Amino acid sequence: MSTPSLESLKSVALATAIAAGDLLAKGAQMKVNASTDDDVKMQADVDSEHLVRDMLKATGLPVIGEELGGDASLYHGDSLYWVVDPLDGTYNYLRRQPSTCVSLGLMRGPEPVLGVIHDFTAKKTLLGIPGEGTFVNGRAIRPGWVADLKDACIMTGFPAAADKSGPAMQLFVQQVGRYKKIRMIGSAALALAYVGEGIADAYYESGTNLWDVAAGLAIIKASGGYYRLTPTGKRPLNYDLWAAAREEWTR
Repeated sequence: MSTPSLESLKSVALATAIAAGDLLAKGAQMKVNASTDDDVKMQADVDSEHLVRDMLKATGLPVIGEELGGDASLYHGDSLYWVVDPLDGTYNYLRRQPSTCVSLGLMRGPEPVLGVIHDFTAKKTLLGIPGEGTFVNGRAIRPGWVADLKDACIMTGFPAAADKSGPAMQLFVQQVGRYKKIRMIGSAALALAYVGEGIADAYYESGTNLWDVAAGLAIIKASGGYYRLTPTGKRPLNYDLWAAAREEWTR
């Protein structure tokens, strides 16, 4: 099977993200499948990922997803594959908080090729293609990032099972305390979309997973921003992430 064109992959990704968002916006399946001290898993996570995988089958490309897994070695190769989190911000979704989205990323090895983040509550879809630009509901945008760190807003978050001990929290404060304002919304994908759109200027998270950020990395890069992924060594496809308007802010 020949590799589909980028244009056709873009069309499939957009249609898939919107279909998954429609499913979730209807309430989908609100059953909680598992709950721990710091995380929750819902049937909606599983149902939306099944829908996404079914629609992406048309592309013939492998998929890595939060709920149903995938081949982590693809990150170290040179072939195209999807990295998806069809419901990022599950706890927000459970509590009817609006900060939740569908996140679909296309990667070639470690490089982001295309990203779609669909905020189904706001009915806003971001598409980022490095080299082509970032689009909101089909309209090209240029982010209005601030020029100085002292004026910048950073988005951040704590992944499930994050180390919240005194030393870890002290390091966290050192990392984000340089910025004028700090915001946390409970969805890494949506926070990265905000940075790509220019609503915020940077993002930092320690211990995030590739499916949470793959689409966002494409959008950041397409918008002219920068990012740095550092493997944590805790498990495959788990990273410390800096993403920002300026390269020096990722150090």
